[in-house]
Amino acid sequence: MADMGALERLLILSPFRTWFQGPEVNAFRRWSALEPGGTLLEVGCGNGASTRLLAERLRPRRLVAFDYDPALVDMARRRVRRLPPQVAMDLTVADAARMPFAGGQFDAAFEVGVIHHVPEWQTMLREVARVLRPGGLLVFAEPSRGRLTRGLYRIFPHDPDSMFSPEELAKALAEAGLEPRPPFRWLPLWDLAGLARRAD
Repeated sequence: MADMGALERLLILSPFRTWFQGPEVNAFRRWSALEPGGTLLEVGCGNGASTRLLAERLRPRRLVAFDYDPALVDMARRRVRRLPPQVAMDLTVADAARMPFAGGQFDAAFEVGVIHHVPEWQTMLREVARVLRPGGLLVFAEPSRGRLTRGLYRIFPHDPDSMFSPEELAKALAEAGLEPRPPFRWLPLWDLAGLARRAD
């Protein structure tokens, strides 16, 4: 997984980014209609702000979250340590393209702004499909190539090989065994958001 630049890292740790995560998790809850008590995976937990929101608002039985950066995982562990004991938490360091989890164990996986940071992003999608149970959901939010190459996004360096159009993302999801639920939706920071379902 590619490392973020210092400026982008500062942004994701800022109160500005945290403020947007509440509405994002609320949208994910509406779109997925998941029942409480499931087993969820968060791909790229960052400092744990989104991890805490997923635990509080989706009320899973078990929530596994990981990030590539050990320092961020330490921050996330501190942020979630006072969550109610009804949620079994497991935070770890891992690579999104090589997940250390057994197949078919998660009801849903959540990721926000991670795919476009992974050089092997198609492999990452196959890994997500592998660890989801049949019928499980990937809930995601990403910027398209068009968004990354204009406006404020242009100040953050990104690998062109990890950028994608809506059509390229839909094709990669389908090839990974994840059936996208078009059309893509929009969130304030992301123009490619939505659901994909692992085939039965």
